[in-house]
Amino acid sequence: MQQPKLWSRSLIVLMGINFCSALSFYLVMVKITQFAIDTYAVSSSVAGLTISVYVISALFSRMFFGGKIDEWGVKRSILIGSAVNAVAMALYLVPMGFVPLMLVRVVHGFGFAVMSGAAASGAALVLPPERYGEGIGYFSMMQALATGIGPFVAILLTSTFGGYTHMFAFAAAVAMLALVSVPLLKIPSAAKPAKHIDGARQVRHHGIGSLIQLSVVPIASVLFLVYIGYAGILSFMAAYATERGLDAAAGLYFVVYALVVLVSRPPVGRRVDRLGENSTIYACLASLVVGFVILAFAVNGAMLLVSAAFVGFGIGATQSIVQAVIARDAPPDELGKANSTFFMSMDLGSGIGPVVIGAIIPVIGYSASYLVLAAVAACAIGVYHLVHGRAHRRA
Repeated sequence: MQQPKLWSRSLIVLMGINFCSALSFYLVMVKITQFAIDTYAVSSSVAGLTISVYVISALFSRMFFGGKIDEWGVKRSILIGSAVNAVAMALYLVPMGFVPLMLVRVVHGFGFAVMSGAAASGAALVLPPERYGEGIGYFSMMQALATGIGPFVAILLTSTFGGYTHMFAFAAAVAMLALVSVPLLKIPSAAKPAKHIDGARQVRHHGIGSLIQLSVVPIASVLFLVYIGYAGILSFMAAYATERGLDAAAGLYFVVYALVVLVSRPPVGRRVDRLGENSTIYACLASLVVGFVILAFAVNGAMLLVSAAFVGFGIGATQSIVQAVIARDAPPDELGKANSTFFMSMDLGSGIGPVVIGAIIPVIGYSASYLVLAAVAACAIGVYHLVHGRAHRRA
């Protein structure tokens, strides 16, 4: 039987918008704390608020506006998010005080949250359901590419030109490119459920169910645990490598990580489409456990980079699989809320991880802390099996 067509203009444009928005995000993210320190002479702890405020803004935006994506429509939501993103990027170029900068970070968090949730919903609507695993693997690959290119370009621009103006200008131009690409999209409307089923009125969600997609929470909790581990690496890898005298290899850690994500996602997606998520996700989570154990005992650069490969496969493939499962199983008219819940689990893990690991590192050290993260990844295997895996076995 011939497979349905995967590639379309809208999918390619969506991938481009996702890449440009993520690229502008990572361009700013990697340098924003140093920008605050250099520009406003604040302490490193105060400068860290530039990250915290953004994460909180994105988290609450996903919670309170995720469902609005379904009401506004996917294309309009992408337009709104991309426009707010572009405005926020332009505002970074305007001289301001530290408090106005925090307000810009709030605006940026809202824009990126709405755009990313709507773009993920758009991908689910333009992809054939039979190829969700492969298609979402390609779609989410763009963000992985941005994680490698964004920090590199930011460091290159700031070191070459001295200062931050060229970096912010480039980020604003990239965000504007995403915005002007939105009219090229043609996204079908989500199917609306019947208002009356067997004489009963359609059920409306109230309370917490109106803010998040409750059916997504169990499998999203697996991603929450995974991103606690990712945050532990993102936040403390440089300091750990310095302690062990592995600075040179640490510079390549996220390059190897990104490359493994890029290479692994398409074949993993195809396998999930053929054999189901259980055929791969257990191996992905086990890979993450192995990666953390190798990292904990790394005594040379080679071990550090081998850890990056295992961690990259574990986190990158798991994220892609969970996103594909959510796109497949969520009600079509609630994709926006479902995808926002998916991203919220990543935001929560990324926000809580540095706090928890930062608190235990002074007590038990870096190596033991990464063993703790290996245990967290092992717990994710058990959680996945309990909440999803055992109910989705294939004969």
